[in-house]
Amino acid sequence: MKKVILLEDDHLLIIVQSKMLQRLGYDVIETSISGEEGLKKIQSLNPDFVVSDQNLSGRMKGLDVVEALRKENNEIPVLILSGDTTYEHLKTASDINNVQPLSKPVRVDDLKKTLQLLTN
Repeated sequence: MKKVILLEDDHLLIIVQSKMLQRLGYDVIETSISGEEGLKKIQSLNPDFVVSDQNLSGRMKGLDVVEALRKENNEIPVLILSGDTTYEHLKTASDINNVQPLSKPVRVDDLKKTLQLLTN
């Protein structure tokens, strides 16, 4: 079972997204509401991949967490969730190696397809 860390600042969405990931066969080993805390958990727990909202509590956004990981040569796959569906935002996320954007609201079938692309 692949291990995932979920970064999300909305407590209700943490519950919903965790259940979706578990239903798809993934083990949510940790959650975090801020990018700073999430980055530390990723570094210490070394999950198979990360699912992160773009807008998090604290100063770091989802793509900031990715940038910090890439500076450490950590190429962990990251799924960036966002309600911002503008072309520019999606292109920025798509241009980073091992990063896939997915628009909110998240549906289980879209999550499954996107995670298959990202983790295979």
